Parts: sequence; C-alpha cells; structure tokens
Amino acid sequence: MMDILYPFLVVLISVLIQSSTGFGFAIIAIPLLMLQFEPHTAIFLSGAISLVSCYSALPSIWRTIERATLFRVFTGSLIGLPLGGFLYFTMPVEWLKLLVSLCILAATAFMIKQVVFPLGKGRRIGIVSGALTTSVGMPGPPLILLLTMQGLNKQAFRSTSIAFYCLVYPISLTFQWISDRVVAQSLIHAYWYIPAIFIGQWLGSALHKQFNPVWFRRITFLLLLATALNALIPSLMTLYH
Repeated sequence: MMDILYPFLVVLISVLIQSSTGFGFAIIAIPLLMLQFEPHTAIFLSGAISLVSCYSALPSIWRTIERATLFRVFTGSLIGLPLGGFLYFTMPVEWLKLLVSLCILAATAFMIKQVVFPLGKGRRIGIVSGALTTSVGMPGPPLILLLTMQGLNKQAFRSTSIAFYCLVYPISLTFQWISDRVVAQSLIHAYWYIPAIFIGQWLGSALHKQFNPVWFRRITFLLLLATALNALIPSLMTLYH
C-alpha cells in the first residue's frame, strides 16, 4: 500500500505547487521519487505526470501566455533537448543533480540580490532548459530566472511556464524512453497517481488566486531554495559514500 500512497502524496503536493506557481513539480517531485524509484525511472515518471498535469491546465491558461518569449525559449530548447538526452544516457544522475542544485542556489541568490544577467531574449535560456529537461527532468530553473527578470505578472509567468512544459516534455520523454534506461516494470501502478493530479490542480488553482505579487515572488524564492537544498544534500551524501 505504501508503494502507491507515497508517490501519490508526492504527486499531489508537487502538482499543487506547480498549479499555484507555474513551476516546481520536477524540482520537488524528482528528489522525493528517487527515494522509491531508480533515478532514471523517477525522472521519466516525473516528466510524464507533469505533462498530464500541464496539458489538462492548458485550456485555462491559453490566453495569458507570453507567446514571443515562449517561441524563443522553445526554439532554443530544440538544441538543448538532444544534448540532455545524451547526458541522461551516459552520465550518473547524481552528478547531474549536484550540478543542477548548485545552479538553482546560485540563480536564487542572484534573483534575491536582483543581479541582472545578459540572458538574451530567451534562446540561450532555452538551450540550457532543454538540456536540463532531458538530462535531469528539471526544465524550470533557467526559465524561472528569465521570466522573473522580464518582470512578467504572476498569470503570464504561470501560463508561459506551463505552455513551455507542454512543448518540451513530449520530446524529452521520447529521448528518455528510447535510451532504455527506464525500468518499465516500476511504472505499473502509475495510473493510481492520476487522481492526485486533478486534486492538486484544484487546490493549486485556488491558492494561485490568493497570491499577491510580493508574496508570489517570495514563495518563488523559498521554493527554489528548499528544492535546491532537497536535491543537493542527498546528492552530496551519495557521492560521499
């Protein structure tokens, strides 16, 4: 029973966070799912569940997407996605998780200090985000940095993030599946997590309406810090041992 209940709760909490903020599913879910699943399988499962969640939310956020930014980031990601697929197949996930954790911490510190980077208009961020999607299943951190520095309001921020995930996850999942690193037998109970997606979306949408811009930005920073540390500490422990 716990084999189903634990990932169900992980999915519920992660979808709730993604639905309310527009990001956070992967960086919350993957470190927790890795406690039960093999790393490559946890990354694939996280992407598949996030894709279902994003597609079901797409009709409600369609009109508030920042389409020019989305186009630039996505076209850049088409370069990064196959590069990340190569890393997914060849590199130990622990090293990739460590790198991502450090990048998230650095990005959060820079955002808090409001340091301005020459991020361009989105294509360079798209390359990095695409590579992170297929390698460690975490497309969000570079995109969050870009959208935050562009000063998008919370609705456009959320909508553009979700739309980007709808575009990159199908490509990422294809690369990951054909790599033959996913333990398909571990996914046999995945249909049990579908109700958690819709419960999490309902709760997350209700919370999203309550956020004011100041608290939205603070919650963004806190989530980034918490999830970076959540991924960093287990990675360091794994590498140490």
